[in-house]
Amino acid sequence: MTDSEINYQGMALNVLKLLRDQRPAWEPLYAKMRPAYLALETALASLDDKIRERSDTGSGGYKEAKDLAEVAVLDAAMPVVQGLKALYRDGGHPDLAKVAGYSRTALDALRGLTQVTELESIYAKALPLAAALAEELVTAEQLQLLHDRTAAYKPLIGTPRQQTTGGSVLREDAVQHLGEARTALDTLDVRVPNLLGSLPDLVARYEAARVIVDAGRGGKGTAAAPPANS
Repeated sequence: MTDSEINYQGMALNVLKLLRDQRPAWEPLYAKMRPAYLALETALASLDDKIRERSDTGSGGYKEAKDLAEVAVLDAAMPVVQGLKALYRDGGHPDLAKVAGYSRTALDALRGLTQVTELESIYAKALPLAAALAEELVTAEQLQLLHDRTAAYKPLIGTPRQQTTGGSVLREDAVQHLGEARTALDTLDVRVPNLLGSLPDLVARYEAARVIVDAGRGGKGTAAAPPANS
């Protein structure tokens, strides 16, 4: 969230805490305040949920998973590549020239779908030569492992874009819940002053809590508790 949104959330959480603590005093006197109070409580709890969900969409975990999958697929590719190199050196397989030129470093240097395409190409060239590769000690299990690990690696390409899209949706949801909190506070601003005659201290504390304090980037109030049972 932006600094101003974080500051507003912190103020709203302070107001919610005050009204929750003082609920036994104000609710018997002014039941019409209850819907706005519950709406504020629900909005802030939902906002907190979306903020936590959005924090989980970062690319750190994705990058680690992608790196591990890349290492695994290259581990699977190299025995097959070595077998194809041996067949190429025997002659009779000129179409293996490109594959025969690959080292692990060269495959590792490829990026994104280009790398996946080459790995798929290696498997496609190796499969019809399975019998000849067996004589080079490349097993059917190794061929299948290359296929399976390439299939597992491929969906990870481009995942950060999907995460960014998901984060944008969560951001929109968070802004909506913050708007719901503003609406509830607007209603409370009208009703809380009506308690001045019976609960003057609560009104004074409410007005003090409604002051927005600049907490700086990343500053947050106390996390919202789950909505109380109505």
